[in-house]
Amino acid sequence: MDLYHSWVYERLLNTEWFMWTLVFSVLGINILSPLIVWYVVGGRRAISKVIRMSKRQRSDE
Repeated sequence: MDLYHSWVYERLLNTEWFMWTLVFSVLGINILSPLIVWYVVGGRRAISKVIRMSKRQRSDE
């Protein structure tokens, strides 16, 4: 199959808007990946701990 002369390559993969979409997607994933990893590894516990502490402070008042 001749990929470079196929309809998919000429009309989709070789377009400017597709390349910029790909670039911004990769850039966004690279910027957000530390936050995603932090949330998966320990963020849920940290967030629930903060919520519990704020509830205790309200009940102490």
